[in-house]
Amino acid sequence: MLQLEYYLYESFYMIKNLISFVPEVKENGYLKINDFISEDEALYFENATVKAFKKAKKDYYHTHTDFVKVISVNEDLSKKVKYFKFLNEIFNNSYITEFIGEYFESNDTEISKIFLAESSNNGEKVDVLPYKMHFDKTRYLKFMIYLRDVFEGDGGVTFAKKEWNTKLQQVLLEKEALQEENVVEVKDLSQIEEITGSRGTAAIFDTNITHKAGQVLTQNKRLVLRIDTRIKPQ
Repeated sequence: MLQLEYYLYESFYMIKNLISFVPEVKENGYLKINDFISEDEALYFENATVKAFKKAKKDYYHTHTDFVKVISVNEDLSKKVKYFKFLNEIFNNSYITEFIGEYFESNDTEISKIFLAESSNNGEKVDVLPYKMHFDKTRYLKFMIYLRDVFEGDGGVTFAKKEWNTKLQQVLLEKEALQEENVVEVKDLSQIEEITGSRGTAAIFDTNITHKAGQVLTQNKRLVLRIDTRIKPQ
């Protein structure tokens, strides 16, 4: 296990040797990292996110229901809107930008958006996208950071292990007539892994790997910060 180092970028602690995880993400399609940020930093981002939810204009919401709140923020908003400025240091984080450049083997990459999302139990278990195993046509590398503890029933993101993906995924990805989100069945439960952990835990994943969003089935409210990165569109 790699030893984690941290550096201070204004108020933001993060793993310093992040780029060393690139080979593992390339090999498996996803990676869980404990203590991606410290507990104190997770609390800092939690408080800033809750404040943003209270102050954000309706136009900034990607989703706003009784059970799900999602705000999407681009770099421009992180500069101009006071209650989003805590995210600007992420857009300018050299360790993240170096990681995505190395992962995609390109100098033409970007953090396209950062999503702030709070989810709670709606009283029923559903079997629809994004809660079904699927992979995406449009490829992103995403960093999902848990700002609150996520344990069993709290809606952890779930992945199919690479051993299963290599049997089917490459064939499907070579087809031209793909949907934006492509549902696949994984009947062997030994081939899936749900990412759980304390606040500050993160999952880094390529959306070409089979995955699904987690549904909250407890009374806890899951809070995550997700960083979406990609090769810049032509």
